[in-house]
Amino acid sequence: MKTRALVTAVAAAAVVTAGPIALLARAADPTVEQLLADHALLRQELDRCRDLGMKAVDDPRCTVADEAERRRFMGNGAGQYNPPPVNIFPNTPDKLIPAQPSQTAPPKTEPPHG
Repeated sequence: MKTRALVTAVAAAAVVTAGPIALLARAADPTVEQLLADHALLRQELDRCRDLGMKAVDDPRCTVADEAERRRFMGNGAGQYNPPPVNIFPNTPDKLIPAQPSQTAPPKTEPPHG
């Protein structure tokens, strides 16, 4: 009987201490900015997510790591390299103006060939 009470007490203590430990671990999860600042930490998180396999889809830490990796790779949207557009036909004018019909000579009409 004492063994059952001891097991129950140990289980209750484990449940009581597991909650705050989980909350502390959740509070220590790195943010996107922290992962961007520390490349080694980002690599460590991405490796952890890789090892999780399909469970990484539901893991919030993996979601944060994926967002940090996307920002690291793609940037913030404002590109540093914006080259001018390439002009494929440099000898053409910028604006094409339709040709004006000549008003000095009437158009020639030729008889049909037949």
